[in-house]
Amino acid sequence: MLANVATHSVTQRILCPICRASNRADARFCQQCGNDVLLDNIYRITRVIKEGGMGVVYQAVDEDGEVYAVKEMHDRFTNDEDREEGIQRFVDEAKLLRALRGHPNIPKVYRSFIDEGRYYLSMEFIFGEDLEDILKRQKRFAEPQVLQWADQLCDVLEFMHANGLIYRDMKPSNVMITRNGDVKVVDFGIAKLLQPGQRGTMVGTPGYAPPEQYQGITTPQSDVYALGATLHHLLTGRDPRDEPPFTFPPARAIRPDISPQTSQALEKALQMEMVDRFQSVGQLRAALPIPTEERRGAQAFSLPPASGSTRRVDAAPPPAARRAPPSVPRPQPVPVSTPRAAQPQRQQPAPRQRRGGFGRSVRRLVAAGVIATGVYLGALNYVPETVAAVQEYVTTAIQEYLSE
Repeated sequence: MLANVATHSVTQRILCPICRASNRADARFCQQCGNDVLLDNIYRITRVIKEGGMGVVYQAVDEDGEVYAVKEMHDRFTNDEDREEGIQRFVDEAKLLRALRGHPNIPKVYRSFIDEGRYYLSMEFIFGEDLEDILKRQKRFAEPQVLQWADQLCDVLEFMHANGLIYRDMKPSNVMITRNGDVKVVDFGIAKLLQPGQRGTMVGTPGYAPPEQYQGITTPQSDVYALGATLHHLLTGRDPRDEPPFTFPPARAIRPDISPQTSQALEKALQMEMVDRFQSVGQLRAALPIPTEERRGAQAFSLPPASGSTRRVDAAPPPAARRAPPSVPRPQPVPVSTPRAAQPQRQQPAPRQRRGGFGRSVRRLVAAGVIATGVYLGALNYVPETVAAVQEYVTTAIQEYLSE
């Protein structure tokens, strides 16, 4: 669990939420721009944790020294329609996190508020790092450690699917690892209600998002694919964003010490067609050689030290014993189809036969056309600054399909 253990004595300076100027820890107004530096009359910003195109996450403290993560939405929209959609997505994230409270691998959200016309969420602060930052130093991880994380990630996704939600953006940067080695899944801004058959705007992260998300389609199998891509990256060190789209060599071909069972499970999770993948996260979980509780206890993970890091290393309480997360009561739940239970005996998935000749060429051409059409229609309503990157990514995919 998280440890909120900061005090005023260690808060030497605070940042203005408007101009980011440094101020005295006890300041009420910014000495640079004159704005009120106290957010919602509660929070004082102590540092910027991470900033992206859609928002910024701060570390902040309240008057009792409790530490929080405060997320601000950037208002960089070019028209009122995009702004309204962005605000609604931000508000929906707050509601979704409140609905999912109680799961040990999902951060708690405390407040959502508007201050000086800006939208904020205050959340549980995670003492740790995200996997993308850790990968920059460590490159890849041992299979037992990845399987332990996979167990917790499957738990989160199964919990969401059972409550009629799809995550839609599984990737290393959205997985935080605490100092105890536990997983926290963050950034629920694009999660959505599971509505079978309904198309929407293209969302997700190129490299990790499955082909159908470029057509505005998302199902539980879409989360299966993205989780498979994430685990493949963690095990092999091969970043799918730097490779041809939708190409994942067998994990054992890159790293021979990976077990055949894990490698074959990832191959099935990363199939192009949804019908060829595992039909639920639970099936993927059952196919992976995840250690039992007795074996898992000896597999502790310590965060690799960051060069020049000044992160506090306050002792955190031991993690609570894992238990089945409570069901979340939700108004007007959307029914979720229950996948057929996996067979008790585990069988290695049979290698998929490749289709060749003229039929294979036609199939690739059709797939390329579908993806191109999905990008054209979906990108019209997508966040403007990411459209060019998505179009370039899918253009590369089409070239790869037609050149083989």
